[in-house]
Amino acid sequence: MRLATALLLAGVLIASPPALLRGDEPPAVGKVAGLEDRLKTGLRARRPEEHRFIERVVLLVREGNLPGKLVDSTYLWAVERQQKYPYPLFERALRIQADRLGIDL
Repeated sequence: MRLATALLLAGVLIASPPALLRGDEPPAVGKVAGLEDRLKTGLRARRPEEHRFIERVVLLVREGNLPGKLVDSTYLWAVERQQKYPYPLFERALRIQADRLGIDL
């Protein structure tokens, strides 16, 4: 019984990276890259200016100048309100909220 428990524990330790065992989160860069893909896909961005706006938003989030939670909540709101083509609602709402925070988009 003890041997089986020891082998199981050893297998878990070998198979799991140490960072996962400590509970570390992946680097924020991966989250921001995921954010850009999610925004472009989920908002159905089509035109070059729409892609540039999303890239600017992601850059501001990466630099810490724009709260990621604000972007996420605005994204979810826009997708719920306009499922066919949510980009215009997202841009309009995010510009208003960023302006209130004194952030220039």
